[in-house]
Amino acid sequence: MRRASAKPTKGEKTLNREDLRKVGKIFAAELRLLVSNYYQVQEMRKRMDMQLRHLGDRQVLDISLAGPDIFGGWEEDIAKSFKKALRDDPVACWVMAQRGIGHIIAAGLLAHIDITRAQTAGHIWRFAGLDPSMKWAKGQKRPYNAELKQICWHAGQCFMKQSNDPDCFYGKLYREKKREYIARNEAGGFAEKAKVYQGVSDKDNKALLAKGMVPAAYIDNCARRFAVKIFLSHLHTVLYWNEYRKVPPLPYAVSILGHAHEIGIPHISMFPDLAKAYRGGFQEAAE
Repeated sequence: MRRASAKPTKGEKTLNREDLRKVGKIFAAELRLLVSNYYQVQEMRKRMDMQLRHLGDRQVLDISLAGPDIFGGWEEDIAKSFKKALRDDPVACWVMAQRGIGHIIAAGLLAHIDITRAQTAGHIWRFAGLDPSMKWAKGQKRPYNAELKQICWHAGQCFMKQSNDPDCFYGKLYREKKREYIARNEAGGFAEKAKVYQGVSDKDNKALLAKGMVPAAYIDNCARRFAVKIFLSHLHTVLYWNEYRKVPPLPYAVSILGHAHEIGIPHISMFPDLAKAYRGGFQEAAE
């Protein structure tokens, strides 16, 4: 199979970055390719590094060191491509203004989220596999985007690791929600979940389940997921404003059921007109 050429054929115009931005689907497809390639290259680099560590103190040949160096170089080159592709994108700049989120995660989010197909933040949550009501029956097609779900998992990890930084807005949400979930767990608030919880083999966690409590890992995962969903709801608002120059419709839980606690968008001043029109984020809908 012939490789795709970067050179235009006879009579074909060479597309620059601005041309690609005008053709949104092409730009998104290019980003998806880069993001996929980045994580594949990163995984190969990690595997080779681990294989070398398993050799211990034995002296290795230069050729054995070449593999990790080559993949590491490709990893850096793709990361640089992200920086160039996103440096003038206002939404990407907002995403990267959030402490803990860099250009790689920003590229992944913009590559997979099509705001013209996401009327509310709930559409993004579902597409990213963050809707707990979603069922994936055996033999059926996966109902969410696995690559976007992985990117959101990485975002949650970043918020968790940066949560001690007072400038990490979503890390602070993670810590607050985790404390709330811990208190709820100790009060028996997860007793029903404990009855059906699976995948536990150690004695300590089995003892917790017997008491009607869920393991600490489950609590931490819930807190990270909550922070990510609030982040995605804010991203949805920014994307929607950037596309339509108006705030998005209220979620069902807010507009119909009347449930909401406001969580303002951090760094919203990067979009002055949006800051004036914004009605607030909605915490309860993310539960």
